Amino acid sequence: MAGLRRTPPSLDLAAVPPDVRAALEAALAGAEVPLHRGGRALGVLTVRPAVLEGEVLDAPRLPPPDVEVPEGVQVVATAMRLSREVRRRLADSFGPGYLVLDLHEAPASTDVLLVNPVSVQLLEVLRARFPRARVVVTEVEDDVLGVDYAGPVGRMLRAGASAYLPPRPVAAVAAGVRAHLEGGGAPALEAGGAQPARALPTGTDLDG
Repeated sequence: MAGLRRTPPSLDLAAVPPDVRAALEAALAGAEVPLHRGGRALGVLTVRPAVLEGEVLDAPRLPPPDVEVPEGVQVVATAMRLSREVRRRLADSFGPGYLVLDLHEAPASTDVLLVNPVSVQLLEVLRARFPRARVVVTEVEDDVLGVDYAGPVGRMLRAGASAYLPPRPVAAVAAGVRAHLEGGGAPALEAGGAQPARALPTGTDLDG
């Protein structure tokens, strides 16, 4: 009926896809999230946190305090939801030259941002928040620790794909396929050649 105000739909952040949830949480934290459709810019998403009787619900996170980082230590921020135990194990694996922090605890001067495959729009938000960080996109599967951040490439390899070649010129595609076949044909994620982003083989030192 005319004149009646419709109740706006609500979203449960726990029920939406991870990249959508991360974008909404970034907006709650005060970021302006660009919105696109088919490559066309539509606008910017901002969120007004709810406040009830002086209690802030889903409040925006305050900027992280200045973290005291020892000289020569690199800060690694994880943009994935990880338990304290998983993050501790990750920090142990990195070693003493690195300080591993949650995304919301990391300073703007963070050196490395470890993120699972997300949308380009969310990646732009994260890069604006950590302008100095080198962004490393990774898929994580650890049955022992109960962590599963498989992305499209990992799912395709598990489904039977033999290798993944990042975007490259036509001539380089043939060279990449030959190298894969001559290497035994085992499922592999090949390096990206001259591309700015490259696949990091097991054991790669982030200092390099």
